[in-house]
Amino acid sequence: YIRVRFRADNPGVWFLHCHLAWHEYNGVAVVFVEAPGVLQQRQSVPEEMVEMCKRQGIPTQGNGAGNQGFDLSGLPPAVYPPS
Repeated sequence: YIRVRFRADNPGVWFLHCHLAWHEYNGVAVVFVEAPGVLQQRQSVPEEMVEMCKRQGIPTQGNGAGNQGFDLSGLPPAVYPPS
């Protein structure tokens, strides 16, 4: 286990990873989304990107599963599910 503490005062999407490529390949990485509400107010996704997502059936609203709040139902399975 690891416990990470940081000052959350810089809205954005931050990728934290190990610098060994095979660690990253095997999932030793995490993405922090700091202040998503503020981020949505300050930045917008270019319309070309939204259209590209729609063509591929990728949700363009909601959380990572295209749902609201903490409802992550419908996400695809992990690349390497735990055994």
